[in-house]
Amino acid sequence: MSFRKRYLTRPIHKWAKGVLPTLSATEAEAINSGDVHFEAELFTGKPDWTLLRNMKAPQLTDEEAAFIDGPCRAFCEMIDPWEIDHHTGDIPSEAGDFLRENGFFGMIIPKEHGGLGFSAYAHSEVVRYIESFGRCGGDRHGSQFPRPR
Repeated sequence: MSFRKRYLTRPIHKWAKGVLPTLSATEAEAINSGDVHFEAELFTGKPDWTLLRNMKAPQLTDEEAAFIDGPCRAFCEMIDPWEIDHHTGDIPSEAGDFLRENGFFGMIIPKEHGGLGFSAYAHSEVVRYIESFGRCGGDRHGSQFPRPR
């Protein structure tokens, strides 16, 4: 065993183990629940770029594509970006009601919990679609759209 490991690394680990809090069951479950995918390769300092090249591009499900073609398009037809940006500063109350009624605020919530169960990719595409229509919809997504008046 090296000098550094015996007299520096091990004592520091022993000390840290005694002073750092233990993980709660929730924290441990969160840590163990996901994958790191290609992002982990970036932190190696020498990523294997063939892994990235071989990854399949994400695809929308039929249900997710229909949502973009249906409710997203209908929402965009309800709003006037010029009116919102230059006069009201908010979406019409009917548009806010439409967002609620069509599950826009629960896109990534699993279906068993009352959401739409969409993928992160679908969520991203919905925001992109609305933003491409005009600044009135997509840029307010971070605050989950303003409440209707």
